[in-house]
Amino acid sequence: MQKQTPKWLELFITAFGPSGLVALAWWAGAFHAQRIRELQLTYPILNITGNAGVGKSTLVANLWKLVGSSDAENRSLSTCSMGALLAILARAVNRPVVLEEGHSGHDGYDWNALSECYSGGAIARRTSDPVVAGVRFQGALAFVGGELETINRRIVNIHLHWQPRTADKSQAIQALYDLHIGDFSEFLVKVQESREQLMYRLGHVGAYVQSMQAETNNGLPADAARNHAQLRVLVDFLSDLFPMADDRKAQHDAHCLISDMAWSHVAMAHAAPTHY
Repeated sequence: MQKQTPKWLELFITAFGPSGLVALAWWAGAFHAQRIRELQLTYPILNITGNAGVGKSTLVANLWKLVGSSDAENRSLSTCSMGALLAILARAVNRPVVLEEGHSGHDGYDWNALSECYSGGAIARRTSDPVVAGVRFQGALAFVGGELETINRRIVNIHLHWQPRTADKSQAIQALYDLHIGDFSEFLVKVQESREQLMYRLGHVGAYVQSMQAETNNGLPADAARNHAQLRVLVDFLSDLFPMADDRKAQHDAHCLISDMAWSHVAMAHAAPTHY
């Protein structure tokens, strides 16, 4: 007998579709980010982009709610100093850090330090804060709020498009809002306790890399191939933990979206290889 899809997951998929499911897969992986790096060297930086009003903030707020936070724990780049941000990054272990992009240029930010969040490198080598000095990042970094897609070898970019809000989608978003924190408690518990299943799924990254390289005639850079292959195994990991209805259609649609995301890197790597 097939197990029933959890109510929260059914609502989440209805509300946010394949983009939401891919974001949820990355979110699950964030709670094993350092373990994934120990096996595969890197864990991708997530970037959620899209025009105003497409639902970026709503999606992220529900991701936080899944792990017991009633309020989104995002940090704004407009108000958070580089020093404060480095301290936050230093304390994040197998946990996401979400940065909201504002409209300023953020010239005071050391983007090279933030790029080390991809490989878990040292985020600050010279600082007066002993908590931060020489600390290697052990969490997972995400950006949200930008309107333009960012194609970079360290980043997986989920670009949200405007879609007509159907009655089912509106009702699902409202139903998610009405659920209590306790209704989501199984998500984080299952994700954190399923290390062996995650390790099993990570063993399939190589096969997904080969598949995507074949699809792109070997035009997909190695880092981008691994990033998106990791997303694909994390979608499978979610399916292992939480049965999905519609005869795996949601899972299939998420895989198709990840393939489309990967294709964006093929064009960028050829058009601007020195800036990629």
